[in-house]
Amino acid sequence: MVVCRLVAGLDDVNTFKIRVAAKAAGVVLSVDAPKGKATAVPELHIGDRVVRYVNAILRCIGRIFDGTDLYGSSFIESSQVDAWLDWTEMEFGSEEPPHLEQAIEKLEKHLESRTFLVGQRYTLADASLSCSLYHLQSRGGVLQKLPQCTQRWLGTCTAHEAFSAQASSASPSQKGKQAATPVADATAAACSTSDADLLMPYSSAVGGRVQIKKILAAGAALIGRKISVCGWVRTMRDQKQVMFIELNDGSCPGGLQVVLDPAVPGYESLKGQCGTGASLKCTGKLVKSPAAKQPVELLLKDGDDSVVLFGGVDATDYPMAKGKHSMEFLRSIGHLRPRATVISSVARVRNALAHATHEFFRSRDFVYVHTPLITAADCEGAGEMFQVTTLLAEAEEKGLPRGEGNKIDYSKDFFGKPSFLTVSGQLSVENYCCALSNVYTFGPTFRAENSHTSRHLAEFWMIEPELAFADIKDDMDCAEEYLKYCVRYAMEHNRADLEFFERQVEKGLIARLENLLESPFARLTYTEAIEILIKESRRPNSRCRSSGAWISARSMSATWRRKSTRSPPSCTTILWVSRPSTCGSTRTRRRLLLWTCSRRASARSSVAPSVRSASMSWTGGLRRWASSRRTIGGTGTCGASARCRMPASAWVSSASSC
Repeated sequence: MVVCRLVAGLDDVNTFKIRVAAKAAGVVLSVDAPKGKATAVPELHIGDRVVRYVNAILRCIGRIFDGTDLYGSSFIESSQVDAWLDWTEMEFGSEEPPHLEQAIEKLEKHLESRTFLVGQRYTLADASLSCSLYHLQSRGGVLQKLPQCTQRWLGTCTAHEAFSAQASSASPSQKGKQAATPVADATAAACSTSDADLLMPYSSAVGGRVQIKKILAAGAALIGRKISVCGWVRTMRDQKQVMFIELNDGSCPGGLQVVLDPAVPGYESLKGQCGTGASLKCTGKLVKSPAAKQPVELLLKDGDDSVVLFGGVDATDYPMAKGKHSMEFLRSIGHLRPRATVISSVARVRNALAHATHEFFRSRDFVYVHTPLITAADCEGAGEMFQVTTLLAEAEEKGLPRGEGNKIDYSKDFFGKPSFLTVSGQLSVENYCCALSNVYTFGPTFRAENSHTSRHLAEFWMIEPELAFADIKDDMDCAEEYLKYCVRYAMEHNRADLEFFERQVEKGLIARLENLLESPFARLTYTEAIEILIKESRRPNSRCRSSGAWISARSMSATWRRKSTRSPPSCTTILWVSRPSTCGSTRTRRRLLLWTCSRRASARSSVAPSVRSASMSWTGGLRRWASSRRTIGGTGTCGASARCRMPASAWVSSASSC
């Protein structure tokens, strides 16, 4: 155990902060008053090393034991802890903070959906800020009452064993100041004022209920409280003297263990009906759990406690059981699959990402535009669109209406012309961009590509921003900031879901996301990308030499036939292999395909034969392209033929078409 000596004023709030942090980190700290004239700068002595100033000392203590996560569990969380420490010193460093109301307002908004300031654990940020607010409250007059979320958070922090231990061992002068607002009173006040906070809105039909995620997050701070929870049974073990139920309400991946005594009212109604999937309301007292998996459990033992069976389930008929189910099986029970942990976690993360999307663009003054889902325009010229028509209703009896040339007469259709489900909202949102500046659309799009792979979806939601008076660098900045904003939002608000994915779906997921947040996105020109590919192709056992890493000639010709609506120029052309959204955030994920083709009257009649007959080597094509002094994406023409005057940028700079 590390032993340190602190030289600081005994009654100073900064000394109290350091003592709380040291206790939480497991550091033995001796406090000595400064000799001679009192100094406002605390000093921490660790052997021959001396650390001065409170925030520097707190950071030093947090680093002594890395396993405590007191300084954050990742680089991102550590940086957030640093920011909160500096903010606390700036806003609450004086005896009478000049902008107290504004600071409390910002803190309240931050804590609306959080238990702690950073991540899911008590950190240095919580220790520092809670000590400052507790000090202001103990003085009286300066800070009489805190908002609900802030008061709840302060009660959780003051209930922490490190805070309680240091408050109980405070000096006599400190105890005199704290007598009006002791730790127990602060915690009790937090509990009493947070009753409305704990209760789920619009739950008066069941007498008010508490979400399980709030119970698990608060942990020991709620021990002794009598609460009601509603949810669905995941597992049940019925023993002679007691019944154990794991209840989940969909608010988080984890469940709450409920322990029922046979004397509890409503116990008999559970016999034979309390299998997996049954719906219950349990009212009891939160107690400390002897198991290590969770800090608390709900005990139903007294006559005042109760259990209500809303909907019973016969275990022999219910298709879902304890354990993991395959995705194929879950697809066969679509009405029940949201109860599977993996599906519910996906729904919560998707909800967070949608919220983050709107918050990101709203905070940057983008206008959200609703683009039509039914349209007569083929935005990307792909041709694979779901058609919307009312002509088939009477087609079996009367046949399809025909017009000139035996073509279908769409004037008799609902819209009077061929109509389809949209493949992109870009065409519509561009009009608004030229009137409202920065805009975006976020909604469902549809593709009728007959490809049953994991990379092709018939329906998906796409984010399509459009920026006025901006260039590609602005676009890339927006894309990178947006992607990192969404990932950071999910890491902060859905950490439990991501940890579940880490365990059950993809090992190393969280580390990969943290690396994405920490590292800037690489940016390459087309020329640099081609040079990297050529260099990679020369390495032994390179993936670039494998035909499996690139699209085959047959698929390549099919891709060209589908995507092209005009003849290709007689020049080297870069095509997008995958069809991503028009959002700039996906541009760096596109794979490039290169080949040389001759200009013909019809792309359908020229590309496939030339590719098959030439058996072209893509590496040879790359070298031929690299030797050219022309730059794809420039403002000039390709110059490969006198007939070709198509600007190269018209073929490769567009984000939405080939």
